[in-house]
Amino acid sequence: MDSILILDFGSQYTQLIGRRVRQLGVYAEIAPGETALDEARLRGVKGIVLSGSPWSVYEEGAPSPDPRVWRLGLPVLGVCYGMQRMTLEFGGTVRRLPSREYGRQDVRVAADDPLFAGIGPRFSSWMSHGDSVDEPAPGFELLAVSEDGIPAAVRHRELPLRGVQFHPEVSHCEKGLELLGNFALGICGAKREWTMESFLEDAGMRLRERAGDKNVLLLISGGVDSTVAGSLLLRSLDPDRV
Repeated sequence: MDSILILDFGSQYTQLIGRRVRQLGVYAEIAPGETALDEARLRGVKGIVLSGSPWSVYEEGAPSPDPRVWRLGLPVLGVCYGMQRMTLEFGGTVRRLPSREYGRQDVRVAADDPLFAGIGPRFSSWMSHGDSVDEPAPGFELLAVSEDGIPAAVRHRELPLRGVQFHPEVSHCEKGLELLGNFALGICGAKREWTMESFLEDAGMRLRERAGDKNVLLLISGGVDSTVAGSLLLRSLDPDRV
């Protein structure tokens, strides 16, 4: 099955990126930002998203993706921190803003690109960042700028690398889902092969195989993960066995 791999650098919005991509009918999987990108990890992956992060790229210990990510030939979309990390890795500069940019910002599209297909020359984005790209890296060009003149999107002239400073995954971002669709379906060429129904069917089958004829003890913390696990167990097995 085609999929989009999301590398998580600690953003509060990372799960939303996965949710939006799955809304498009494309399977999305989230992995830690520094995951090794070997052949097994990339099986079925049609594109990679680098998430935002509470880190500054200049902080000691700031997370960075496997350096192979830039040369895999797979389309990469850096979101916020992901765009800043991409810029720094290729020799551009990132600076600390005098004040954090948070909330809606108008964005002007400055160049034609499949990422902005059907979106129009202007739209309202959602920003949440304290650092910003100051000078795009050599080989990159501006795709869009914010109303404050801050680089809002960039692309590499030869490699399939793009970055956006804003958060298209957030509902406050106008045309955000369309932009993610342009990336996942258009630029990456991922097929719409995933549905929640097919996921539930597959998860249920795997749970029944693993449980066999045994009973299952589940401790629920009240959080999302254990509650969903409980719901899947009750759906997939005889409730008297859970």
